[in-house]
Amino acid sequence: MSLTDKRIDQAKPKAKEYALADSHGLMVVVKPNGRKYWIHRFYIDGKRIPMNLGTYPSLSLKEARSIHANNRVMISKGINPKELKDNEKKARKQEVLNTFKSVAEKYFEEIYRPNTSQVTWKKIIPYFPKDIYTKIGNKPINDIKALDIYEACKKISDRGAKESAKRVCRMISTIYAWATLLGVAKMNIAYGLAKSLPKHVKGNFVSTTDPKDFAKILNKIDAMSNDNPYIKAYLQIMPLVFSRQGELRSMRWDEIDLNKGEWKYVVSKTKKNTNGSLHLVPLSPKVIGLIQGLIPLKTTSPYVFCSDKSDSGYYSDSAIYKHLRASGVAKEDTSLHGFRTSQRTIADEVLEVNTDILEIQLSHKNPSDKHGGAYARAEFLKQRKDYMQQWSDYCDEIKNA
Repeated sequence: MSLTDKRIDQAKPKAKEYALADSHGLMVVVKPNGRKYWIHRFYIDGKRIPMNLGTYPSLSLKEARSIHANNRVMISKGINPKELKDNEKKARKQEVLNTFKSVAEKYFEEIYRPNTSQVTWKKIIPYFPKDIYTKIGNKPINDIKALDIYEACKKISDRGAKESAKRVCRMISTIYAWATLLGVAKMNIAYGLAKSLPKHVKGNFVSTTDPKDFAKILNKIDAMSNDNPYIKAYLQIMPLVFSRQGELRSMRWDEIDLNKGEWKYVVSKTKKNTNGSLHLVPLSPKVIGLIQGLIPLKTTSPYVFCSDKSDSGYYSDSAIYKHLRASGVAKEDTSLHGFRTSQRTIADEVLEVNTDILEIQLSHKNPSDKHGGAYARAEFLKQRKDYMQQWSDYCDEIKNA
């Protein structure tokens, strides 16, 4: 006799549990406490297997029969529906455990960190706890939507760190690709997402090519307070060495020979170039004196302009800009990179320095060099040292004019 809702509803509990059969192994079990639940008993390879379908009335008679019918189709094909359900349940449980944060941390630990420099590591990873994990860290990796990732990265971009936002987004895509390979993620939903983030628009760096205006900037820097001697020394040296701001910020003690008045470093550490070539910067006595002034402050850090507040180990450009603006040098006066433009233009137009010498000092690849490295020869170095002294003297002269 097939079951009806009325018959099930009227079934009263007894001292022992009992079952009311429907058909083909489907039945509702009535417990002594009055609880009722669905069971489907079937045979696979001669073995009787009970499968719990759910409680009544949460699972209605109609729904129980539908599940039962699907189970019978699977059994006819040699598939064990209980085993299939158990495996799906385990997979869902594991999926919940596979949060984005847990997968990302595993990728960082096993794959990324062992094969990445400390500098590169610190450029990307700090964004994850602060910006990414707070948004999607605790979500199962397969429950996250592309929009979730975009919004998390967009917040980074909106703070002005557009290139960092793109790097973080590409890293998330790499994590998803790895997780997909392992079967943890169903697909890489972050693939190509970085392209949709706002682009960093490069413009001309603000600079001055007027010697009088340049002198005003130099005097404002000299007049800065000594509350941060590292940054003040950096800003005093920057206009005198023609180097890129990142190259100077990451200057190391082991790169400097104060006796010879030379600073040697690999250009490619901050600039895609020239086959990672070694660049030599002659240092004028003025620059040597400024660096020597930092020796009493020397710590265990390898960096000249060291900072224990920065992940890189040296001061960031934002920290230096903060002090530069506080000195009275406005945005419209110059940027840090603008010093190179000022140096290049004034040296060329006022001091009439040989163009090749300027290009060497700026670590530019000069098309006129036919010898693939003639700039490193001793006669060029002598001319460059003479020029650096000439430039240093000129800066002192216009400051005092």
